[in-house]
Amino acid sequence: MNFEKTLRNRAFLFIRTALIISIVANLVTLLLLLLNESAGIEPSDVISKRIELILAGIATLLLSFGSDYIEHKERIDIPDILEIVIVLFIYAGIFLSTRFKLYYRFFWWDDLLHLMSGIIIGFIGFIVIYKINYKYSMDISPVLVALFSFSFAVMLGVVWEIFEFSSDVVLGTAMQKWDLLQTEVMLGKAYQGSGLRDTMSDLIVDSIGAFITSTITYVMYKNKKNKTLEEMSKMIKGNNDNSTSKHTDKDK
Repeated sequence: MNFEKTLRNRAFLFIRTALIISIVANLVTLLLLLLNESAGIEPSDVISKRIELILAGIATLLLSFGSDYIEHKERIDIPDILEIVIVLFIYAGIFLSTRFKLYYRFFWWDDLLHLMSGIIIGFIGFIVIYKINYKYSMDISPVLVALFSFSFAVMLGVVWEIFEFSSDVVLGTAMQKWDLLQTEVMLGKAYQGSGLRDTMSDLIVDSIGAFITSTITYVMYKNKKNKTLEEMSKMIKGNNDNSTSKHTDKDK
C-alpha cells in the first residue's frame, strides 16, 4: 500500500471516528437534557443546538462515503489526494462550520468554501467528461473539456443556492443570511439586502473557482493530451491497453 493510500485511509478513519464520537456524545447529552428538567438552563436553545450538531454529524458521515460509492458504482478510481481534499472540505464545510459557527465568526469563511467547491467540483466535472469520452470514444476538444468543467461546477453552485433559498423559505433557516445587519462586510450595497448579496457573492466565487479549474484542465488537455489521457485512463477500473492506445492514436 503506497503512502497516499495509507494517508487517505487514516484521514477517513480519523474523520469518521470523530464524527461517530460526536454524534453519540450529543445524543447522550440530548437525552440527559430531556430527562433533566431542573438543569437551570434554557433547554430549548441547548436542545436545538444538540439536534443541529447531530444532524450535521450524520450528514457529514454519510457524505464521507460518497467517494466509495462512486468508485464502486461507476468503476472510477478517484485519486487518493482528491478524496482527502473532498472529505476534508465536507467535514469543514458542514460539521466544523456548524460546531464552531465559522460562518458568523469569519466573514471570509463562506467565500473560501465556495471557492474551494468551485475548484473541486470543476475537477469532478473533468472526470465526468473523461468518463463520457472514454465510454463513447469521442475526441473532445480541449475547449469543450474546459467549458464542461466550468459549466458543471457553476451549475451545482446554482443548485446549492436554490437549496439554501428553499430551506430558508420552508424551514425558516437563515442560510442566505437574510438576518444580517446592513453594516456586515459583504459584496454589493446595503440597499440590495444581505440575502441577495450573499447569493451573488457565492455564485461569483463559485465561478472563480470553476474558472481556475477549467483553465488548468484546458492547459493539461491541450498541451499534454496523451499524458493526461493516459493518467485519466488509470482511474477507470477495468481499463486495458487497447483503450489507451485507441485514444493515443487519435492524438497523433
